[in-house]
Amino acid sequence: MNESQYDHLIGTIYDAAFMPELWPAFLEQLSDVLQSRGTALYLVDFVSRSSTCCSDEISFVQTVWIDPDAGASYDRYYSKTNVWFENSSDLPEGKLITTDRLFPARELIKTEWYNDWLKPQGYFHAMIGHLLKQDMLAVRLSIFRSKQQPFSAGETALFARLVPHLRRSCTIHKRFSEIKGALATNADILNRLPVGLILFDKGGQAVFINDIAETLSRCADGLSLNAAGRCLGANNHETRTLRQLIGDAADQGQSHALSLHRRRSNRPLSAIVVSLQKQSLFFAGSEPAVALFISDPDRPLEISDKLLMQCFDLSPAEAKLAAALLGGQTPSDYAKTRGISSNTVKTQLKQVLAKTGTHRQSELIQLLTTGFGMLAGSKATLTL
Repeated sequence: MNESQYDHLIGTIYDAAFMPELWPAFLEQLSDVLQSRGTALYLVDFVSRSSTCCSDEISFVQTVWIDPDAGASYDRYYSKTNVWFENSSDLPEGKLITTDRLFPARELIKTEWYNDWLKPQGYFHAMIGHLLKQDMLAVRLSIFRSKQQPFSAGETALFARLVPHLRRSCTIHKRFSEIKGALATNADILNRLPVGLILFDKGGQAVFINDIAETLSRCADGLSLNAAGRCLGANNHETRTLRQLIGDAADQGQSHALSLHRRRSNRPLSAIVVSLQKQSLFFAGSEPAVALFISDPDRPLEISDKLLMQCFDLSPAEAKLAAALLGGQTPSDYAKTRGISSNTVKTQLKQVLAKTGTHRQSELIQLLTTGFGMLAGSKATLTL
């Protein structure tokens, strides 16, 4: 392998850290270079003698030129017959070993491991390395060859040059996955807010917008964002005022509240500009400096029936009534919508009040609003 090929292989290793779909491409290149008949990047648990060669959830777990059924059978059974497994459990992170040093070849051909799993695929030799290892768990790379292809010292040395890069790539990939998971968690939490939220950087450009704010912005009635991610009000005056308040919050740590008038409603949006100078929010890209909270008085809160049933032991019918009342319906409107009598609704409401410890409909609405408002939003119908 010349230097250009080597550099290309190294590049693919690091590309795969951020684009997991490239792991198979790297493994195929590596297999070509080392003339492998099959290569696997997988997880091993030395305590249970189990492995994970096939996974839809762990992106870097990949195999190339290994029959999928064989990979599945290895996870299911043959990892426990692998005579190389136990002798390689002490192999340190970043070190390599060829299997002729783990188990004598003359004994290998007598084993179930060889006759039922290796031999049908034309495998005999393997080179093994642990890219990451913690306690008795490891991320393992195995490269398989035929009986006529033992690994030379030069090939082992070549693979050893690649291992540090592979270890770094796996570490980067692991960290990057954790960051993406944290970002997804943050976004999910912020999308459950009962109000719109836009986070701005110090320059006044939006770096995050939750679902409710996205809906309000698309309506372009009282608040929207331009192509550059900067806020727009209903008119030039409100646009200047809003941008000034965002700038003051970013530069001076000031917070402020204001109303944003709308053409399609007599009730304006309520907005609060909050400085995040002393807050720590985990977001990729530009760091949020200002939060803009927007409340739409015309937007009813919605809460999952199932959530109310679990919290207050309401029946399905009682939970539907409570959710409807929170959404702004009157008992008589609800009776008409559901096609039931007013007396039935009155009976259900009495049960709801008793189970929630409230005495009037207004108390019930206050309880549900204060107790579950943070779970309402554009994704308010929770699946529990």
